[in-house]
Amino acid sequence: MKDMTAIATPDSARNAEQLSEKYIRDFISYIESVRALSENTVKSYSNDLGQWRRYMRDRDLDPISFTKEDAALYAEYLQDEFEERSVLRKLTALRTFYGYLEKRGLVRFDPFMNISMRQKARRLPSVLTEDEVKELLSVPRESFSDERDHMLFLFIYNTGCRIAEAISVNIDSFDFSKRRILIKGKGGKERFVFFSPSTADEIKAYLGKRSEYLAKAGKSDEVAFFIGDKGGRLPFSSAHIIFDKYRALLGWQKEFTPHTLRHSFATHLMDRGADIRLVQELLGHESISTTQIYTHVSRGRLKKVYEDTHPHAKE
Repeated sequence: MKDMTAIATPDSARNAEQLSEKYIRDFISYIESVRALSENTVKSYSNDLGQWRRYMRDRDLDPISFTKEDAALYAEYLQDEFEERSVLRKLTALRTFYGYLEKRGLVRFDPFMNISMRQKARRLPSVLTEDEVKELLSVPRESFSDERDHMLFLFIYNTGCRIAEAISVNIDSFDFSKRRILIKGKGGKERFVFFSPSTADEIKAYLGKRSEYLAKAGKSDEVAFFIGDKGGRLPFSSAHIIFDKYRALLGWQKEFTPHTLRHSFATHLMDRGADIRLVQELLGHESISTTQIYTHVSRGRLKKVYEDTHPHAKE
């Protein structure tokens, strides 16, 4: 999989942005004037494609370079942020857009074609148990890469950040006096996430090892908190490879992705009585309805506790 977060030159980033704008603008003009779709449909498609364009801009992508892997990651991103109906509409807009590009010979295939529209786009997320989190964080560490991987898991589970937010964090984002981190989320919106005293100690220890690693690589001026093996910012695609590696290492059959840890963070908070609006703020959800999926997970756990412990549950 290609590096989706490679630092682009100003010219390449500008060209990708201009290409995206042109194709989307031409498509909107087509569905408005040729297909004569309703004003509401045109507006919805325009908004949905505009959101996708911003997503691509942050990763130096354009409609032509967008791959099936990119599409799968974007669908995962949508499923984490929006209700099922909205996700289906956004994916429909993209499939229609790519159908337009295919007919004009601008692309060879639709990267979203294998994302089934018949299946629910939104499902109850995979969640780790607290014991599984402990198992994950107890994996022995023998190299800097191991230390980095451990910190990535610890960071997401302790803050609930999205993977894109985590790997975009810089070393100056931390406020150790208040044990908080400034996160730049969707649409440039900022929020603070927090960490415990014990996590603060681990972060400081990691920063020391990170500095040593970068000094040896001759890249001491790197500002990224999470760094790849070559000393630059950890690539987005590499983060998913790390999760696959540890899933195999631990022999887990369940899904294990960055979203799994984010879901686990939220679910464990809810299980312990956290207010849903607090969880909403920590996750950076714009709508409370997006956060409500975690109440379903927690209710499921409550049902299991009842069935396992109540004297009359099995009668």
